[in-house]
Amino acid sequence: MTRIDVAIPPGAATGWAPIFRLGHLAADVFGGKIVHYPTDYPGKLQKAWGLRPRRSGGEDAGLLALLFGPSDISKLRQSMAFRQGYRFVIGWIIDSFWEDRNVRGIDFNGIDLLCIIRRDEEDYYRRQVGDRVLSLNWGSDVLGLGNGQGDRPVDLLRLGRQPEDWDDDARSAEMADKFGLSFAGRPPQLPDPVENQRGIMQAYGSAKYLVAHSNLTSVEPNTHKTKEYITGRWTDALAAGCSVAGVQPRNDSSYRDLLWPGATLEFDRVDLRHNMAAVAEAVAAWSPRQAELNYRMSLQRLDWRHSLKRIADRMSVSSPRLEAELQEIADRSAT
Repeated sequence: MTRIDVAIPPGAATGWAPIFRLGHLAADVFGGKIVHYPTDYPGKLQKAWGLRPRRSGGEDAGLLALLFGPSDISKLRQSMAFRQGYRFVIGWIIDSFWEDRNVRGIDFNGIDLLCIIRRDEEDYYRRQVGDRVLSLNWGSDVLGLGNGQGDRPVDLLRLGRQPEDWDDDARSAEMADKFGLSFAGRPPQLPDPVENQRGIMQAYGSAKYLVAHSNLTSVEPNTHKTKEYITGRWTDALAAGCSVAGVQPRNDSSYRDLLWPGATLEFDRVDLRHNMAAVAEAVAAWSPRQAELNYRMSLQRLDWRHSLKRIADRMSVSSPRLEAELQEIADRSAT
């Protein structure tokens, strides 16, 4: 079996906790360890130094680098992990919707396979690196952290970025109470991203619906101004049996390709009272079967292991543990 180590930054905002979870999961199934690349962007001289060809090693080991955005490739190239002699290096760009003019095809030299989080940008990245591109999707550790339990005392959970109408948890809770709904605001943030992710998944598992809107409803500096997309809030919530309510990112291919009827509750506009009335109507019709369906469909479509299997197949790598866990997913989702 070929060992695959996983490169991530040594620390990041809690919003990246799902990717830290992915990193640890990938290292586990491929028998690897976590290594780090720098958090700071290099200066011009450092960047030029980093463009030197990397040395491929004879050891039967590879590196999977989780890159938050395309420009993080310049950070990776400065690291010892990139240069220490892996037989192959895979880059996986999470926020692949950024088409960064400062990143050129030459920056990806030495990357044997470039994975992206959705197929919408595949043509752009193929122009950079040719056929070394693999389109994957946002996922979740459904097998490890998901659940389809029917006991859900929270009708509506709020977590993460929101448009202005939904940004005040106290106001949202007051409005929810008027409609007879139980509301929960942001769960406490834990400093360790892996433990924080576990806590978030527990919060999702206690709720019937999560409120999450398309990024285009409230454009912020770190969100794209014209492209809309799902994120880990969608996939993690569904993995924990929780449907997603909001103005949905319908123009995202992942939204159209991956999700199923009942996975989301569509709002036609952002309006707190109007939206809460829609949630109240949905909660009145909700049954535990919806949580079971979300969990089962997430096992089939959203578990990160499906993407890791596609990477393994592309690189001709075998992992008995990954195969065993995929079989467990197949068994659980069939029941």
